[in-house]
Formats: sequence, C-alpha cells, structure tokens
Amino acid sequence: MSLLLPIIAVLVGFVLLTLSADRLILVSSTLAKQFGVSVMFIGMTVIAFGTSFPELVVSAIASFNGAEGLAVGNAIGSNIINCGLVLAICALFMPLVIQVRFIKRELPILVIALIAVIVLMSNGAITMWDSLILFLLLALYCVYLAKSSSAEDVDNELEFLDVSQTRALIETIAMLVMLLISSQLMVWGSVQLAKAMGVSDLLIGLTIVAFGTSLPELAAAIAGIRRGMPEIAFATVIGSNTFNLLGVLAFPGLIGDGLQLPAEVLNRDLPMLSMMTAFMVISFTMTYMAVNKRRSALAREQQTDELIATDLKLNYRFGRLSGAVLLLMFMGYSWVLFTG
Repeated sequence: MSLLLPIIAVLVGFVLLTLSADRLILVSSTLAKQFGVSVMFIGMTVIAFGTSFPELVVSAIASFNGAEGLAVGNAIGSNIINCGLVLAICALFMPLVIQVRFIKRELPILVIALIAVIVLMSNGAITMWDSLILFLLLALYCVYLAKSSSAEDVDNELEFLDVSQTRALIETIAMLVMLLISSQLMVWGSVQLAKAMGVSDLLIGLTIVAFGTSLPELAAAIAGIRRGMPEIAFATVIGSNTFNLLGVLAFPGLIGDGLQLPAEVLNRDLPMLSMMTAFMVISFTMTYMAVNKRRSALAREQQTDELIATDLKLNYRFGRLSGAVLLLMFMGYSWVLFTG
C-alpha cells in the first residue's frame, strides 16, 4: 500500500481532531448554561462518556469475538493513559486550578470504583454477577451526577455561543462523532505507517491503538484548558476513567461464562493504575491541607474575605510537578511493557 494515503489520513485526522475538540468545548459549555447545569457535569457525562466510546466499541467487538482479554486490557490501559498522558500533559501545559468539590466528591467516587473493581477481580476472573454489580454502580453514578449538577460554577466570563438549545445539542453530538471519527482516522493511518516500517502488531496494539482510543480525551482536555475551563480536563479524565471501570470493563463478564484474567492484569496493570490514582489522591490531599492552612492563617490575621478569595496561594492546583510525576510513572510502566 502506498504511504501517501496513510500520511493524508494522519494529517486530516489531526486537523479534524483539533477543530472538533475546540468546537465541542464551546457548544457543550453553551449547552450546560442553557440546561442550567454545570460545565463540570457536561464534562463528566456528555464529553467523558462520549470520548470513551472508542473503548466501549473495542471492548464490545473483542468480547463478541472471544478476545475478552483484549477488552480488559483496553479498559485498564486506557485509564492508565488518561492519567499518565492526558492529565499529565495538561498539567505540564498549564498548572490546573480545580474546584474543591472535585477533591471532596468526584475523585473519591473514582477511588471507590477502582476499589470495587479490584475486589471483584481479586479471584482472577470477571463473572456475569461481577459485571452486573459494575453496571449497577455505573447507574448509581449517573443518578448522582444528575442530582448533584447545578449551574453555580459556570463562569459568566466564559465564552458562550449565541445559538438555540436545539442547535447546541445537535452540534455537541456532531462534534463528538467527528472527534471519534478523526481519532480513528489517525489511528488507521498510524498503524499502516507502523506496519510499513516493520513494527510488530503487538507493539502497535500496546502503543498506537491504546493511545488512539484516548485521543478524544486528550483533545477535549487540551481544548478545555485553552478555553479557560481547566475543570474540563479533570472532568473528562475522571468521568472517562469511571465509565471505563464500571461500564467498559463490565462487558467481558456478560459474554459466555465469564473471563479468566491474565496474570499480568492483576500483577502489573491494576497495580500501576492504583499507584497513579493513589498519587492523585495524595497530591490533592496535600494541596487541600496546605490551602486550608493558609486560609486559616489569613483569617487569624483578620484579612477580609475578598482578600482571602483572591490570594493566588489559595487555589487548589494540580501543578507541573504533579504532571511530571504522572508522566514519569507512565514512562516507567511503558518500559516494563516493552522489556518485560
């Protein structure tokens, strides 16, 4: 096959990915304002679940074709990439200021989902009952998001489109579809180029395909930062990871008599995902404690509420150092994959 077509596919896919991600952030934030919900809610539902669609498709196809191990690896591997690449790159690009509700509520839910998965998979298998439990937890999570949503955290200074509610909804769906198509276009072109250079199918699967299913999350997160909505980056990663654990990972257990997990999943992949999640928890806990200590100190000095609120040191941040640590963890994990 001529290399011209794959090269064109990569270039066209990249352009469409960038444009669709940027437009998606605009129309989805406009949709949030029109429906009276928060940008965080849209990010953790419409964008996060929508950008996880490639993982869901891969898991479904793999399960129905008897390759349930690929489905499990896809779900866990995508979560590792979301933390070690998507969130890390966003933090390196710009230190992220996050709302306190994310630290208190959204992150703990992800931890609970991860613990549930570890407990259910501890016997080395995913059964039909395990899958049903995960789907039930996913339904409860969606109900929680719907009931906890509000428009209180929508910044009036953000850019919104002057379009109708119907058009905003249609454009949001259309941009999600374009985001998914463009990412798959890039993956196809990259795979063809890799094969032409003699790269093995295994290496392609562990790198290009795994990264390709996380391209929508990366594009949406970076576009959110560029638009002055850093919460989109966290909402996309946390929402996508939670959906992967409770939704995508549940598919294999519904096929046949369940799935016996490869030893590598329990000994290598789940521990790495747990380490990354634990680091995020520790990082935010330390930030939360430091900010509250500073806030208390200013209050004792009888500073006004306005001065306290505008003190830059009181922002809950996920900074470049934290992003660098996550990236180093991902690089170490990749090295183990390639050399193990």
